[in-house]
Amino acid sequence: MTVYRTLYGLLFAVALAVGLYFGYSTFVATDGAGSAGRPDGRGFGDKVQAVIAMPVRQEIFVDRLEAIGTLQANESIFVTARTQGIVEKINFSDGGAVEEGTALVHFDEDEERARLQVELANLEEQRKQFERIAGLARANATSEARFDEQQAAVKKAEANVAAARARLSDYTIRAPFAGRLGTRRISVGALVTPGTVITTLDDLSIVKLDFSVPETFLSTLSVGLDIEATTAAYSDEVFKGQVISIDTRVNPTTRSVDIRAEILNDDRRLRPGMLMVVDLIKDRRESLMIAEESLVPSENQQFVFVVSNDNRVERVPVTIGRRRPGSVEVLEGLELGDLVVTEGNTSLTSGNSVRILNESDVRGAPVSSAT
Repeated sequence: MTVYRTLYGLLFAVALAVGLYFGYSTFVATDGAGSAGRPDGRGFGDKVQAVIAMPVRQEIFVDRLEAIGTLQANESIFVTARTQGIVEKINFSDGGAVEEGTALVHFDEDEERARLQVELANLEEQRKQFERIAGLARANATSEARFDEQQAAVKKAEANVAAARARLSDYTIRAPFAGRLGTRRISVGALVTPGTVITTLDDLSIVKLDFSVPETFLSTLSVGLDIEATTAAYSDEVFKGQVISIDTRVNPTTRSVDIRAEILNDDRRLRPGMLMVVDLIKDRRESLMIAEESLVPSENQQFVFVVSNDNRVERVPVTIGRRRPGSVEVLEGLELGDLVVTEGNTSLTSGNSVRILNESDVRGAPVSSAT
């Protein structure tokens, strides 16, 4: 019997020790006070939940529509000859930059210049004849018809001179706009004919990006919308531009509408023909944003837990809007700066006390940013 009493005594001592240990742990976890024993009104059974919280932030939220586009030069031509001639002088090098009006190629113009001299001589003769007949007309020594005939002859000679000068100007090819030349395709001494390609000329100060979007988005499109584009050639850089035109027709086969945007290209890195991934930015506005994990769904309603200044939580219904990875737009239910539980909210109920693990980081943190 002595042995049994000793054994029962040891078991009772162990049970008492275990009970005291867990009772003390519960007391510590609840800050050791309750509604009857603490001035702040929290009871001994009011468990403090450790959570992580973030303030409601104001951010620029935009809708993005992705498409694939192809670059075009602002202006782009094949430089060709307008007349037949022998190349006498080439004034450009491959890939060179030129200004508007720069002479690129000279043809041998001796024959055409001689024709111009013939027309100038004829004009001078016709004018002398006109002056003589005009004197006779003033003296009533010639008919009015003869005067009119000679006046017409002068005008015809003047037109012939203008035509000869125009033909002569065709023997010098000039850049019609400022830009960058391509590869030279002729040599000095070559005989060129009308339509012969001499080189290419592209204005790359601005590039045009052509892409298509489904017709379902037509109501949200407008000239002036911002775009952001990327290309594999410069994978770490985003190029920004604006929509400058929207086609007046919807393609009946693809049910899409063509859009053109402009991108400044001061450094001339973007080239015609490059493929770009386009983000069309529409409906830009400032929105209240919270972390997506803050939401606690219940039936058809979304809720969040808002932390008050005394570290108690309140379950608040919210109306949400658009989403993007990691965050969601809040339309109703919250105000800028409200502290919302993002982790540890699954077992919370209204009125619970919480301990914010990142309190030093979120109390008074900035609540407005731009994206």
